[in-house]
Amino acid sequence: MPWIKTTPYEDAGPELRNVYGAIYALYPADYAVPVASLVRPDGGSDSIVAAHSLVPEAMRHMMSGLAVMMQPHLPLTRRQHEMIAAVVSVQNQCFY
Repeated sequence: MPWIKTTPYEDAGPELRNVYGAIYALYPADYAVPVASLVRPDGGSDSIVAAHSLVPEAMRHMMSGLAVMMQPHLPLTRRQHEMIAAVVSVQNQCFY
């Protein structure tokens, strides 16, 4: 996967921070806990959300849709979401 310039939450301006906050508020609470195997030695992590940070309105719409599909009352569990993501990542030869 090519390197994409991102703006992580901690470096974002007020407008982008609001978009991050609106998206993260839609995710189930257990998604706020980082997956240990994805945390880099420097403490950071690659974020599919941050990969969309250059176009905040696109990020808001796309990632909000994904967050809604991960709600706990729907049939798939977090483990199933992670399994699907892992299989797709392998197929795409992508770390995450």
